[in-house]
Amino acid sequence: MKNIINLIYNNYDNYTNSEKMIADYIINNFNNITYDTLSTLAHKIGVSTTSIIRFAKELGFSGYSELQDSVRAYADNDDPYSVTKNFKEIENESISQLFENCLNKDIENLKKTINSLSKDDLEKSIDLLANARRVYVIGYNDSFAMAYYMAMRLGQVRENVSLLQSVGGMFPMEVAASTGEDLLVAYLFPRYSMNTINIINKAKVNGCKILIITAHDTTKIKHFSDVILPTYVYGSGVRESNIAPISLSSYLASSVAIVNPKESSKYINYTEMVLQTGYYLDNN
Repeated sequence: MKNIINLIYNNYDNYTNSEKMIADYIINNFNNITYDTLSTLAHKIGVSTTSIIRFAKELGFSGYSELQDSVRAYADNDDPYSVTKNFKEIENESISQLFENCLNKDIENLKKTINSLSKDDLEKSIDLLANARRVYVIGYNDSFAMAYYMAMRLGQVRENVSLLQSVGGMFPMEVAASTGEDLLVAYLFPRYSMNTINIINKAKVNGCKILIITAHDTTKIKHFSDVILPTYVYGSGVRESNIAPISLSSYLASSVAIVNPKESSKYINYTEMVLQTGYYLDNN
């Protein structure tokens, strides 16, 4: 059975706009495809059923049914982040055992992440974060939580930090003014969001530097970045664990504060002054 995700990534640059809409939906809504009829999927994406059949055939399938079978096969065999498969593995565990397993897996992920990161890549990342004119931060779906955390922490120690959000389709316009002096930090984890990849490509056209924080296997996406930082995110629960990339983000933001102590001190002191003016119950 053909690997549907590899097929989509390998051919993506040659797709028409409607084909990219279909490809993006399949990647970003993977679990729904196994249950959707052809007409239901066409309605959700906003394309014709004929467009989906043509897309399937261009990938080498006989039609939508075979494409759907490939999606199911990937979910059952190839997808390391399959929610269905993960749930089956834990559904008979006790709550106390699950708690212990989740924490032990997080500790293991942190240790593996420490060992997988090179000193040179960390130093390059800190230099880019500290000295860029403007830092853009992006993450889609589950990765948005990590992007928000990074933008918040980084914005507490330096100026010109922008969290890119998809509300109203503002992504492309927000990076339109990016330059070679800027940095885009992208949280990009399997299954890799084409929305994020599209923004990376648009920023690269402007000369913007790209820092990607991702899972430990960087083979498919390392060519998109100037620096890539792998982390381990396997979970013992239903979904993958974000503890390692969150810890890495905290480290990077703290390192920026150390590299630029005067600027960081100014922002930290100003933030604390503002927060003393009635933002918290403890200050009243």
